[in-house]
Amino acid sequence: MKTKSIKTLLVAAITMAAMSVPGTANAQLGGLVNKAKKKAEQVVDKKKEDVKKKGKEVKEEAKMQALESQRPPLPWPMSENPQYDGKSVEEFLKGIADVPDEEVKALREQLDARFKHNCQLNKINSGPDYDVKLWENITKENERWWNFYGTLAHITRTAMDGVYSDSDGTIHNENQSYLINGRNRGPRGIRIEKHDGKFKFCSLSHQAIFLDENEVASATDAAKRSRKFQILTLAIHKMLDEVGEKYDYDDRYMYNYAGMLAKALEEALEGNKPENIEYKAMPKAGSMHAKFKAEALAIAKADDPKVIDVIITSSDWDVLMKGLVPERRNIYGYIVTQDELGKKCSERVWTQKYQGNGNYGKLKAGGVGVSADFYVK
Repeated sequence: MKTKSIKTLLVAAITMAAMSVPGTANAQLGGLVNKAKKKAEQVVDKKKEDVKKKGKEVKEEAKMQALESQRPPLPWPMSENPQYDGKSVEEFLKGIADVPDEEVKALREQLDARFKHNCQLNKINSGPDYDVKLWENITKENERWWNFYGTLAHITRTAMDGVYSDSDGTIHNENQSYLINGRNRGPRGIRIEKHDGKFKFCSLSHQAIFLDENEVASATDAAKRSRKFQILTLAIHKMLDEVGEKYDYDDRYMYNYAGMLAKALEEALEGNKPENIEYKAMPKAGSMHAKFKAEALAIAKADDPKVIDVIITSSDWDVLMKGLVPERRNIYGYIVTQDELGKKCSERVWTQKYQGNGNYGKLKAGGVGVSADFYVK
């Protein structure tokens, strides 16, 4: 029987009963009739609400089941035990420079599709009666998604450590990093600047420089990594905004600059030719040169057999104090090596440790300088 019919019969029956009772009893019954009518209306309204709620739940459940059945394929980084040809996520990303662009693009599309679909499912699968197992499954998958991109960002930052850009677009790389550690001789400051409209490798003093074989390999790898990073993260912040997720500002900075850095590196590598070398004059020897040249040269050759000469530019000791007591004293200069492009000067430090009573120990290598290497005629 329809809801409306039930309500009508209840009200009619109560009204007829009331009419058959005279006087005071009739008045009292009138109050009962009103209460009964109100109660009947509440019962009917609740039943309507329950039917409506049930219908909505059925629709939401059907929608969720439909969405769940249409879930995009699970990308391997979001699986329970992420492996790619036996490689972990970290191993895969370390070698991503050599992964074909098409394969990287396909992975990115799979990752975005699954993550976006998971976020849609989570919005539907809410409320007190949510599917716990589905929620746990989606949460774990999304956590693996974030871990994948977190590992990617960390490894790419290693390749671009110290890279930043001035307001005029000049890209710098001045810290110890993947790019400058290629020669295994300590940090070398490298700037990537525009000279005559093209990006070139430059020293910290803005002088165009020529990268050696190891540095070229490192710069090439960094350029490839930047390109792959850009492919994997292109417009990812828009997708995250769309699904209501937050993303790290530093990562957004990298999303924007990865492509810019790759272009600068590629252009600089293309122009990394011997004809771009700017030769400088041989450094002038200081008054300490004659006395310590032989000793400094022996130390330098023991460290690098390719050294052919040294030039000590100091005219006096640079005494380093620890409080009121000397700790050591340094002299400065350059080692000279020879390659197919000419003689190359690299800044070096030699030091003597203080031993007390005004005495110092033997001269030893004290480290590298801060200026970039340069060729001399």
